[in-house]
Amino acid sequence: MPNLILVTAEGSITIRMREDCAPRTCELVKKLVEGGHYDGCAFYRAEKGFCVQAGLRKVDGTVKSNPFGKVPLEYEVPNRRGTVAMARWDEPASGDGELFINLGNNTNLDRSSNDGWGLGFCVWGEVTFGMDVAERIATLPTHSAGGMSMLNNPCPFKATIQ
Repeated sequence: MPNLILVTAEGSITIRMREDCAPRTCELVKKLVEGGHYDGCAFYRAEKGFCVQAGLRKVDGTVKSNPFGKVPLEYEVPNRRGTVAMARWDEPASGDGELFINLGNNTNLDRSSNDGWGLGFCVWGEVTFGMDVAERIATLPTHSAGGMSMLNNPCPFKATIQ
């Protein structure tokens, strides 16, 4: 299985892509990386004990578009510490390249019903190296915006597939 490598100023994170349980999501992430769509993007959200989130948002807050469209929800694996999931809206097929690393066993993100948020969040990867980096990002200074803890200074990353 391929690995997604995220290199940040805090260190590197290696994510084993789980094509066995989320093939369409992994394919979307690979296309975004290989097409350079994550270039200039950053970790921008940090919730200690919950998650750090990154994706198509640049350091200045500008959101980049995803030319490949949304990906259908592929819920197979629970959101446990060290798993990587696709962020989405209430609409199940709304994942478009925003990702988060679970810093805890987030059972509230698992499937609990047959509609909306209750359908859960698609885990498509597992951190195999650099969980300490994700934890370190979660300790950076934040401010509250829209009910979330946003990093005062987003943490840029360089993404590659190996």
